[in-house]
Amino acid sequence: MTENRRSDSHVYGIHSAVSMLSTSPKRVRRVLLASGFRGKRLMAVRDLATQNQVRVKVVPRNNLDRIAAGEPHQGVILEIDAFELRTEQEFERTFQEWDAPLILALDGIQDPRNVGACLRTAVGAGVDAVLLTKNRSAPITDVVHRTSTGALDSVFLVGVSNLARRLDWLKQNGCWVTGTSNDAEVGYTEVDFKVASVLVVGGEEKGMRQLTASKCDHLVSIPMLGDVESLNVAVATGVLLYEAVRQRIQS
Repeated sequence: MTENRRSDSHVYGIHSAVSMLSTSPKRVRRVLLASGFRGKRLMAVRDLATQNQVRVKVVPRNNLDRIAAGEPHQGVILEIDAFELRTEQEFERTFQEWDAPLILALDGIQDPRNVGACLRTAVGAGVDAVLLTKNRSAPITDVVHRTSTGALDSVFLVGVSNLARRLDWLKQNGCWVTGTSNDAEVGYTEVDFKVASVLVVGGEEKGMRQLTASKCDHLVSIPMLGDVESLNVAVATGVLLYEAVRQRIQS
C-alpha cells in the first residue's frame, strides 16, 4: 500500500529525466521534448523513453518554457505521477529484515532543497530508511528530486504521522535514537552508531521539537570553531551520517 498523495507533477532537465527514466519509468506518463531537439543527451532521453515504452511528444520550446515557469528544463520535461511515500505499515514489515539498521528521521525540514540534499546524503551513506514527518515538512516536489540528483528514486522514504510515537516503536524494537542539539555537551563522535541507530535532525529555524528531543537516548552537537552558530541542516546531516559510516566500516 502507498500513501494517498498521488497527483500529476513534472520533472525538468536532462539529468533528472535520465535518472527518472532509469530508476522509476513507471512513474513517467509522458516525455515532452522541445521541437528541433538535438544532441546526444537529449537523444539518450528519447531512447530511454522508447525502451521503457513511455510516450514521447515533441512540442514547441515555448510550451516547455510555460510549463517550467522559469525553471531550467534543457529542452525536456517529464510528466509524472507524484512521488508516493511508503506507509508506516510497509516500514514495519521491512524493518524486520534489517540487521542493525541505520535510519534517518527528518523532523519538520521545510526547505525542499534541504530535504533533497539530506536524501542524497542518506543514499550515499547507505541509510536503510528515511522518516519524513507528514506535517511541517516540505512536500516532495521536483525541487526535491532535482536536489537529490536522483536519490529520491532509490531511497526508502516513509511518511510518518507521529514521529514521537514512531521513535518509541523503534526503541522498543532495539534501536538507539540520537538527536542533534547545539546545546548538547556530548560530541557526535562519542555515540556508538554501530548498533541499530536512528539519527534525528530538526528543522531549519528551531531544530527538533521538544517532544521529539525527549524521545532521544542521546543528544549530540557538532563543534563550531568559527564565528557561526550552527551548520546548515543538510551539511550537519552529512557530517553525522558519515560518522556512522566511519564507525561501521571500521567495526
